[in-house]
Amino acid sequence: MSVLHLVPSPSAAASLHSALRSVTGPDALVLGFPDHFSWGPIAPDDPAVRKRWWGPLAFDDDGPGDIEAELGEFWHRLETTVADRIVVWFSRRGADDVSFFLAVTARLGTRSFALVEIDQPWTRTAGNLPPHEMTERLNSEVLCSDQRRESSQQLWRQLQTENATFRVVTSTGRLASAPADHFDARLLAAAAPEWRPALRLVGDVMGDDDDAVDMPLRRRIATLIEGGRLIAKDDRSSLRTAEVRLPD
Repeated sequence: MSVLHLVPSPSAAASLHSALRSVTGPDALVLGFPDHFSWGPIAPDDPAVRKRWWGPLAFDDDGPGDIEAELGEFWHRLETTVADRIVVWFSRRGADDVSFFLAVTARLGTRSFALVEIDQPWTRTAGNLPPHEMTERLNSEVLCSDQRRESSQQLWRQLQTENATFRVVTSTGRLASAPADHFDARLLAAAAPEWRPALRLVGDVMGDDDDAVDMPLRRRIATLIEGGRLIAKDDRSSLRTAEVRLPD
């Protein structure tokens, strides 16, 4: 019997590979999701659309690799797998993981699969689990019910129709769309009349909200500068080194 494990990130894939090496069991393949579906366009369902979105966000050459090819390869391997079992790992506490789960559920259609669903307040992504904790969860998967699959696919279709800039986990635990300016108020609250490194603002917001991600926040800072709501000092070409402050 063969098993295909689907995890929400390359870091989660690395941890699970390590966990699998420590145990004996059926042949297993691990696929790590290469993208972040908690932000950016998710409709149309086309890796080329994601590549165009990522382009302007790749400040200082720190963007992803060929996201179009990597995402296309992930979906191709999922859709053509001959594995006897499919196991999806994710944390229900983080927008990236939940977005990954919903997107995978939509792709699987009516195919049966199982879940390793992590519900710990301090674990926002399966990628944060060390190998020994993943080892403890091996063979603990639960079959996804038809009702869960159908409701998840319906929610993903709704989110695709809305196609918002961000997706966040609400206080009720549901994934919801959020507008482009969702984090702006917190970025401005982190700014001051004195000069502060732009990345300090990003770090402050990420420290308060686990659904905040550095690259789109940096894009929002650039937008706030362009709109005059923040002032940039000297070289604006690199937000990695730029300093910003509130206007007088």
